[in-house]
Amino acid sequence: MMLPARFRSSHRDRQTDLDRLGPLYRQLGQALAGIERECTGLSGRLDEARTRAAALMGNEDGIYFDREPADEANLVEAEAQMMAAFRRLEQLRTQRSMLTAWRDEIEDTGVGGALRQWAGSDGLLTRFLRVVRARIAVIRRLSRFSAWMLLIVIVYATLSGVEQRPSVAWLMPDVERSLAFLAAAAAFALGYPRQRIAIFTIGLAAVVSLEFAQAWAPTRHGTLHDVLVKAVGVSLGLLLVSGLERLKQSVRVS
Repeated sequence: MMLPARFRSSHRDRQTDLDRLGPLYRQLGQALAGIERECTGLSGRLDEARTRAAALMGNEDGIYFDREPADEANLVEAEAQMMAAFRRLEQLRTQRSMLTAWRDEIEDTGVGGALRQWAGSDGLLTRFLRVVRARIAVIRRLSRFSAWMLLIVIVYATLSGVEQRPSVAWLMPDVERSLAFLAAAAAFALGYPRQRIAIFTIGLAAVVSLEFAQAWAPTRHGTLHDVLVKAVGVSLGLLLVSGLERLKQSVRVS
């Protein structure tokens, strides 16, 4: 007697569909969200352009007066810009209709509910990285300010007397030193993303220079051990920022 053919389970088929269609479904959702943002921004700018054009026309209460040549040129330019905005809005509406139809077709494959849940199941880290990406300009400015403040604190802590040196009682001295340089290097790397090699080089030079400078500070002395600990902190700070940026890129792709 022949045994019946064996087929994959429905659960495995469902998981295969999710793995295959899930990334596409999420990309469509992100594209539609981007279209909505662009439409909202463009509509707002279009309203402002209408207001400016009405002011340039100068036909209030039916009274017409001759416009200056510069105002006439500005009005012509405003009309051309508004027509371009109208055309762009029509393009966006066409794209939205097309992408919405594609998404609806994917949902009609029988795994629509699971796909909606899958697309909305971003973890806390994913949402955090998206917020970071949206606020990157502000974060860079804050990072620059924090980096220089941390550098000032580090220089003071390194060259001041032992009794004036700030410290955290529950941290080991080596961990404290490493974390301080890690935080400073990470802040500089976030604030100056195109200067990573210079930050690493200058960071190591600063570590060595500050240890040598302790020879002129009472009750302080630099050691090779401290140099290594602080250099590890600088390296880990730069690696941490690089790792977060790679993770951010992977979130954007997925």
